Amino acid sequence: TRSASGTYALRFRRGDILPVMKRTQFLGESSAWHEVPHDACPRFDRASSVQLKPISPTHQPDGGAAGEGYKIAFSFLNEQFQTPWITVADGTGNFLTHLTFSIEVVGDQVMGITWELTYTPVQQADKVAHEDVHVDYVFVDAAQEDPALALTALFTGGLVLSAFAFLSVAAESDVVLTIASSVYAAQGQRRTRSHANEA
Repeated sequence: TRSASGTYALRFRRGDILPVMKRTQFLGESSAWHEVPHDACPRFDRASSVQLKPISPTHQPDGGAAGEGYKIAFSFLNEQFQTPWITVADGTGNFLTHLTFSIEVVGDQVMGITWELTYTPVQQADKVAHEDVHVDYVFVDAAQEDPALALTALFTGGLVLSAFAFLSVAAESDVVLTIASSVYAAQGQRRTRSHANEA
């Protein structure tokens, strides 16, 4: 179990793009964060499937990267939710072929993200499977799964709105205030499924 944490006061309408960034790690070196193209990003409250190319052309597993591990990490909503390093190629012939992100929402807010990984041995995967990872974005109504989480979302949203209103009044009254708050989102969980024993 890993954490994907952050504040979640942002509100979305159905179909809004949820920005995603990614970075990679190879031979002990990590890249900077790069934006995922909008056509490969999730849209709020709309299930979708996309193909991502996590392995760069210079690190193809059929070449020099075959014996080395290759990893990727994702960041959602301007770094509010981040995954740990996810293995794409483990250096022993297993490759990530399917990645499912379950995005937990309450009303118009994102509350948490979980992910499920599927790996396929090299003898069961063709070159397209090496280069592309099939990504599914699904949305889960967290209010039905966890009513307490829904109450937390309502409380947090109200707290943020109250803070803005309070600051506006304070600004008009020339009152200087410092408010520090920290709210953490639901934990992200990683579940891995292997196809190593399948025909």
